[in-house]
Amino acid sequence: MGFEALFNETQTKNNTNNITGVLVKKDSAFFQIIEGQPILIDVLFEKIKIDNRHSNIIELVNTSITKLSFKDFNTNYTIIDDLDALYSLQDYLTHLENKECESKAIFLQIIEDLLSSD
Repeated sequence: MGFEALFNETQTKNNTNNITGVLVKKDSAFFQIIEGQPILIDVLFEKIKIDNRHSNIIELVNTSITKLSFKDFNTNYTIIDDLDALYSLQDYLTHLENKECESKAIFLQIIEDLLSSD
């Protein structure tokens, strides 16, 4: 299964389970934000960790949130794989400043690091 087909299948499942987020792809590295009901996120993350298509997984943040941050971003779950899309995500996160996005600061720092890296 190709990357795009896998992403589309995953997006359909995530939409069904009201899981939102973003997947950032830079070269062969990925940064993923997933949010939703804690039990569903825990189950999903366990599946990701044992999936042989993934390696070197590092969990940066695992915290409770009061509302979904990415429900209004594109189609609720988006792949970011070029600079224009990365800047779009950065703009969206900056827009969240007026909303109560508990993890906005760490998301912005990671995006800025990705934008400034080669």
